[in-house]
Amino acid sequence: MSGKKKRSIRKRHKPAIQVELPLPGPQGELPPVEAPTLPWWQRRASVAGLALLAFVMLLMTVYSEVAAHRAKTQARELDSAVTLLTLRPATREQTLRIEPNPRSWSASPDSVIRWPEPPELLEMYFPVTYAGHSSFAIYVDKVDHGRVMVAHRIRPDSNGDLRLSVNSSALGEGEFRIRLQGYTRLGQLKDVGWARLVINPPRGSERSGS
Repeated sequence: MSGKKKRSIRKRHKPAIQVELPLPGPQGELPPVEAPTLPWWQRRASVAGLALLAFVMLLMTVYSEVAAHRAKTQARELDSAVTLLTLRPATREQTLRIEPNPRSWSASPDSVIRWPEPPELLEMYFPVTYAGHSSFAIYVDKVDHGRVMVAHRIRPDSNGDLRLSVNSSALGEGEFRIRLQGYTRLGQLKDVGWARLVINPPRGSERSGS
């Protein structure tokens, strides 16, 4: 190829040049867009206030329900306590001979009876000839309630039995732990026996309560 042809080809294929052209100016500012006006119940402050009010009303409702349930429970407990703890005259006697455990509390009750209705005078006898003491103290505790009775300086009868008379209306239903202690020559107390007495509800109360 001749030199003239090469020069003509170079002239035809010139590289492209990027030219920055001026952009057209703005034609005008757009009008501002106004936010739509919402009803008062759809506004953020109103929604938050209503939610807070609903939460407060829910708390008040729950508190009222709990307080009402607690008041009913306390009323039932007080009514039951008044019924059980009111001392009423005994119409007859019931004899209980309870063998105390000389070592500790028995695994099962030593005596089980039903709460008598009408009330009875419970004549409890505890044989203590094995203890070798001339006088004793008796402590009666009701499980989950506390001490019910204390008797000091009780002497056994001619049969070697300690006798304790209690009006059944003074005890009520439940389990009673009876602890026997003997007085030594120095006047000190020593554990000599333990007994468990269970008084079940009177007949017919299970059906009426169910």
